[in-house]
Amino acid sequence: MVNVEAIERFITAEITGRKHPGSSVAIVKDDKVLWSRGFGYANIRKDAKATHETIYGCASVTKPVVTVGFLQLLEQGKFNLDDKVDTHLDINIRDIKGEEPAIRDLLTHYTGMPTRVPPLYLLGEKADYMKTYISSAARMVRPRGETWAYCNTAFTIVGQLIKQFTGLEYDEYLKKHVLKPLEMTSSDFELSPMISEGLAQGYKRAGEPENPLIPNPPYVLGTKPADPAGSLYSTVTDLSKFLTMNMNGGEYKGKRLLEEETIREMQRLQAPTGKSRSGMGLTWFRTIHDDHVMLYHTGGLPDYTNHLCFYPEEKLGVVWLSNLQDGSGWRPPAPTVLRIALGEEVKPSNPQAPPENWAKITGTYGDELNHISIRVVNGFLTLGDRLTLEKIDETRYRVHGASNDSEELTLEYSEDGHISQIDLGTSYYRRYKPETLRVDTGAELLGNWVGEYYDAYGFHALELRISSRTIATASSPNGEYIPLRGFRAELGQVTGQGTFRIPREYARWGLIDYIDVKLDLKAVDGQLIGVLSAHSGANKLVLKKKR
Repeated sequence: MVNVEAIERFITAEITGRKHPGSSVAIVKDDKVLWSRGFGYANIRKDAKATHETIYGCASVTKPVVTVGFLQLLEQGKFNLDDKVDTHLDINIRDIKGEEPAIRDLLTHYTGMPTRVPPLYLLGEKADYMKTYISSAARMVRPRGETWAYCNTAFTIVGQLIKQFTGLEYDEYLKKHVLKPLEMTSSDFELSPMISEGLAQGYKRAGEPENPLIPNPPYVLGTKPADPAGSLYSTVTDLSKFLTMNMNGGEYKGKRLLEEETIREMQRLQAPTGKSRSGMGLTWFRTIHDDHVMLYHTGGLPDYTNHLCFYPEEKLGVVWLSNLQDGSGWRPPAPTVLRIALGEEVKPSNPQAPPENWAKITGTYGDELNHISIRVVNGFLTLGDRLTLEKIDETRYRVHGASNDSEELTLEYSEDGHISQIDLGTSYYRRYKPETLRVDTGAELLGNWVGEYYDAYGFHALELRISSRTIATASSPNGEYIPLRGFRAELGQVTGQGTFRIPREYARWGLIDYIDVKLDLKAVDGQLIGVLSAHSGANKLVLKKKR
């Protein structure tokens, strides 16, 4: 029997503490919805309460739905998972680094393409067709299989492949072969009149709960039809049906959407992170959550954040959809609801003494762009600033805190007994070793330097025009030349700061139109090598002198 009172208290405390406008949540067991309800408001101005039938933008929770339709075509013999993408795709992925990515790589985020968000267009503005968008966005930056990198573009490609295999736009195919047999009658991939009528108003907020909620206007995600990386609109009731099918071997009410073997393939660990038991299934993230195998997918748009997760062995799942994006990285803590629904006690780990080999575990892991530290703080072994680690055995720890709670952290040991790498979720971090560069302190720095970098908004050319030791301009993604503040170019080092305008169709992901950037470069072997950093992250940069 599900402890509804405990679940409702947990959810209410979470969204009240965050001053969250609204959420809808459902719990599914076997083939039944055990409980569902709404919390807060679907639309504050209209005083409309959220219910279990409220529609939300599903964001990346769309991806597992798209994958089910795609795998139906696998069963029909249209492709094999290990086929190279270019065997079927009528668009070339650019800048191939070694091998072409395989179709399996599209579904595990190991293509070698970078993380990128689609552009956003207001209603009435013209979006590119998927094929046009793919031709510019599909570029590799590393060899396939080298590193996990979340890739929306991979699922745009999946949508295009569905069209090529079936002759139908991906959304038309999925409505007929996935949504209809699942009786997902309140779901669609476009803002139809039915969707618009029941859609929760989405809100933005800049960080803290004290900041104002800003209603977001409707938009089209990326392409025409809308990008399959995140185009679904649905309810917790409809997505509960999708979960039911996934937990019951590909069948829903006697209708088979996928063969049991295909569902098992979708859910098995396809790409482990290092030596851990976590990583990627086909589209599903797979982790060990408080000793349970958990499959899940989260999603975030400028105005919605969502979480869908389930324990396949227990056939228990949770859908949590919400209508706020505050830029904090928060996702609804649906896994905790899973634990409460299973009757497990939810509490932080007890204080504990550091393990005997703490000195061989502590340290910094990662690289110059992305790193994290394990330290001992007040007797706790901590990961980063907010997470504590509970020892399971010599190679496994359980994480406790606001993120990755109850997930398993794996330690990989070197021959000397020190930790060489840590694995968590889909990320691994090798023990940090500072990069050593032979800086040419006598290099001539004046002149024009050119190169390219990529970020979540795409690939950008950059030209750095150095006029003197203290004066320089840099080209922004919009092609404007921006004067750099605090600029210095001497003794082989170049530093400075500027403010770039974010392209309009990408600025809509947040609440700012400009972004502050910082250059930190060193002269090495006739090039300027270093980092371009901003609040959203840092990117490696290599510039060559323009002749």
